[in-house]
Amino acid sequence: MTQLDHIVSRVIVLAKLPGGKHRGEVAKELRAHLDDLAEEMRSQGYDHEAAARMASMRFGEPDKIAAAFASVYAPERWARRILQSAILLTASILAVVVVISTVQSVAAMCTAQSILSTFRDIHREVFGFAAIAAGYCSLYAGERFFPASRVRALLPSITSGLWLAAVFAWLIPQHAALPLVAFACAASGRLLQRLEIPFFWFVGTAAPLLIAWMLFGPLLPGWQFPWLVWLGLTISCKVLREIVRLFERVFVEDFA
Repeated sequence: MTQLDHIVSRVIVLAKLPGGKHRGEVAKELRAHLDDLAEEMRSQGYDHEAAARMASMRFGEPDKIAAAFASVYAPERWARRILQSAILLTASILAVVVVISTVQSVAAMCTAQSILSTFRDIHREVFGFAAIAAGYCSLYAGERFFPASRVRALLPSITSGLWLAAVFAWLIPQHAALPLVAFACAASGRLLQRLEIPFFWFVGTAAPLLIAWMLFGPLLPGWQFPWLVWLGLTISCKVLREIVRLFERVFVEDFA
């Protein structure tokens, strides 16, 4: 990579331009401008290396130029990220609905119960579906925003959890415990998935349930540990992991 190529590459990386099209267009314009400066220097008698050095000096500091581009494209960049986040969250909620509904239906068939009975409390389970998706996606968002700090990566998850606690306490005060625990299970499951230890993240989906069960008693009718809830949460986290991987492949340029 030449000196001029390095300058263009640095500006593009630091500017965080939205989309490959914008990055390609700006890179082409920057390179053309640098080539014009270098050609002007060569016409004055400088050799190739000296001309490139003089062109880079006249071009300015890459960091400041990148900051200017980042400021110009900031609204579009944030609009794209908000849209992409909405797509990810919507896909995650739908996946959780499918997984939990399937687990409950299979369990109903195995116990000779009516499948329709599993949808009796669907108006309350909607909050649980949203909580699982929010717990997983908020932790993933923290990983993207703060890749160098695991502690700061928890901030979006903690903030989302507090907001959901307030909303659930207002809307479903008598049934807020289970969706909040589900939120914690999904977030901790995602957190332990980063360790790349096979099946260790199962602990993440089980620990908040176990702690809540030991401290506050059964979250569902009966005294047993809610194994069916844990199974649904664990399968949901596995499916959400694959959705996140697909999301990154589709939108990889916007996270470069």
